[in-house]
Amino acid sequence: MTQNTNFIFHFSSHSINRICSVLLCLWAVLLSGYAYAQSPVSVSVTKKNMAVNENIALEITANDEIDSYSPPALSDFNILSGPFTSNSMSSVYVNGKGKTVKKTTISYILQPKKQGNLHIESATLKVGGKVYNTEQIAITVGPAVEGQAEQRQNGDLVNATSSVPKNNVHLVATVSNASPYIGEPITVTYKLYYRMNLGQISASGMPKFDSFWTQAYTDKDLHAQNDQRDYYKNELYNVATFYKVLLIPQKAGNHTIDPISISTVAEIGTGQLNYWGEEITRVSKIDISCNRLSINVRPLPEKGKPASFEGAVGHYQMTTSLSPEKVQTGASSTLAVTVSGTGNISLIHLPKLSFPQEIESYDPQTSNDSHLTASSLQGTAKVSYILIPRLKGTYKIPETVFSYFDPREGKYITLSSGEKELTASGDAPASSGMAQPSTPSNTEKTKVDYLNNDISYIQLSNNLVPKNDTPWHERSVFYILFLLPLCIIPCLLAKKIWDNTVDRNSPESRARRAAKVALSRMSKAKKALDNGQYEDFYCETENAIYSFIQDKLKIKRADASIENIGGRLIARGADAEIASQLTDTLEKCNMARYAGFSSTTAADDYQNALHAIENVNKSIKG
Repeated sequence: MTQNTNFIFHFSSHSINRICSVLLCLWAVLLSGYAYAQSPVSVSVTKKNMAVNENIALEITANDEIDSYSPPALSDFNILSGPFTSNSMSSVYVNGKGKTVKKTTISYILQPKKQGNLHIESATLKVGGKVYNTEQIAITVGPAVEGQAEQRQNGDLVNATSSVPKNNVHLVATVSNASPYIGEPITVTYKLYYRMNLGQISASGMPKFDSFWTQAYTDKDLHAQNDQRDYYKNELYNVATFYKVLLIPQKAGNHTIDPISISTVAEIGTGQLNYWGEEITRVSKIDISCNRLSINVRPLPEKGKPASFEGAVGHYQMTTSLSPEKVQTGASSTLAVTVSGTGNISLIHLPKLSFPQEIESYDPQTSNDSHLTASSLQGTAKVSYILIPRLKGTYKIPETVFSYFDPREGKYITLSSGEKELTASGDAPASSGMAQPSTPSNTEKTKVDYLNNDISYIQLSNNLVPKNDTPWHERSVFYILFLLPLCIIPCLLAKKIWDNTVDRNSPESRARRAAKVALSRMSKAKKALDNGQYEDFYCETENAIYSFIQDKLKIKRADASIENIGGRLIARGADAEIASQLTDTLEKCNMARYAGFSSTTAADDYQNALHAIENVNKSIKG
């Protein structure tokens, strides 16, 4: 007996030691993962799959100044250029507080020496007094790509650049869940991966989300998802979210989402260099389409579906409140049912309640407050009942039952609030519309005297006089209208005399004339915009701004270049921001006229032009 007990004791101690060891290892892994996630050092390459005759860029970035740096081992690569060090600073505002972020980047241009699986070893950096190691990067190098060098040497613009947009710009559509249930929110995101300078982007074809309830994300929602970098097919790109929409399926079956088509202009290298050794580029219009999406919507299971289920899908909580629970007879109490959570909150139906006959209730008041999250819809739905007991007593308010389907658990869940009691005390007020209990009483028959003439003769004429009939010339409105011209005419004469005495060549007069002429031209631009004549709109807007600048700065049209305008505006006392606002508007007009325009942004360009003219006119007098 003693031996068995000792054996069990030793076995338990050994098990406890092993469990503690495992927990310590897991804790160490979590700490190291957390430390790595918080590391201010990162490394990236432009592509991870390449040909042996291609080049890649290696960037090592630190979110602060670098105290010391040990470069990575690059024995498998030829260093064509680098290391180059660049510093940048940016301001970030979080919860109204500003923070300055410093960034230091060390970059290389590398070419592989051979084919195969090569590695870029770790670099060691000391940042903020701490030492960090970058991760190792694996590069797959394949055979050489033929014909690429010959195109640059021949200088054939069409052949050399025809594949550039295809290889450097991609529009990719992704769906958060390709197999949702009916009523389960999903998101479709269209991301633009690019490695070249792009101009204005316009959509030439948008999909129709048939059989889906939709809500699009706004620019404010997508702002934090732009200006990022990520890998696409093992190559590094700049990433921007072009369009994102929340979908709630309404019908089961296979659904196809047609691709989006967009148009933009891009700067494409020609392979030739100018006098200073910079590559010559040309602007070209390109069309891009994304992939087609297929979504298989599953029906909600019939097994286990409760009778109280009315289409709510997601994860919800329910609360009910009765306030007050004790009232005087004839006074009101409010029963509120609140459902909150994540899912198709905008489409749910709140439970309908019935009450005892002695309680008078009005039509319920409903409200729904929801907002978009990264992948779903979150909010609160509320219904309120006004209850008025007409007779004293204690009444049972039936329980509130709400059912929903949870797609994560794959089952129906029913929430119940339980019964509540409403107590009414005192007698009902005399004015109550509810019939009060009565007791039989003896009634006596009485004689009814009829009128001698129960129907009188109908009068065929009348002599009606309007109430408070006052002659029109004795009313106060008559005197106001009579005296009004006598007051307006002297004011107009005084204004005319004042305008004649003001120097027409004063700075104030010239400023008003310049603004008046510019606004007159802008009215023509607005008319063209309303008629859908976008080319005429941008032409009139550009002429209005140039005419305004010539009048304000007293310069000729030949001297009114965008760079010259910005410098002269600042020299005349305008803020740099105001000058930049005007020159940016001119650049948009030039871009729209010569490189294409988008009808979706024309209205915004019109407002920007008006604000730019107004701000410059206020800043510069004369």
